[in-house]
Amino acid sequence: MDIRLILVIVIMSLSIADLVLTAYYIDTYKKWQPNKPFKLMELNPLLVFLWNRMGFIIGIIVGSVVILSLNFLVSKYSHWVIALILLGFLIYAMITHIHNITLLQKLMEQYPSGYLPPQIFEEVIGNNLKGG
Repeated sequence: MDIRLILVIVIMSLSIADLVLTAYYIDTYKKWQPNKPFKLMELNPLLVFLWNRMGFIIGIIVGSVVILSLNFLVSKYSHWVIALILLGFLIYAMITHIHNITLLQKLMEQYPSGYLPPQIFEEVIGNNLKGG
C-alpha cells in the first residue's frame, strides 16, 4: 500500500467522523434550543445553506456527498502538501468537536430548560423562554 492511498483513507475517515460529529452536535443543540439559527451553531456555509433550504436530514445528506467528494478529489489528486494541509484541518476539526460537544453537555446540564440568563450570557439569540 502506498502513502497516497493511506493518506486518502485517513482523510476520508476523518471527513466522515467530522460530518457525523457535526450532525450529532447540531441535532443535540437543536433539541436543547430549537429556535437557535443554524448559522450560530455551524461555521460551514454550505451546510448552513443546505439545512436552511432543505431541512436538517436532507441537507446533511446532500452536504455529505459534496464534502466527501471534494475531500476525496483533493486527497487523491492534489499535491501531497495540499492533502497534508487538509489532514491538518480535519485533525483541528476533531479537536474542536470534542471541545464544543463537551461545552454543550456542560451547558445542558447546568441549564436543562435551554434558557440562558441574560445576566450571565447577555442577549442569546435563539434562547428558550424562561420557565419553558
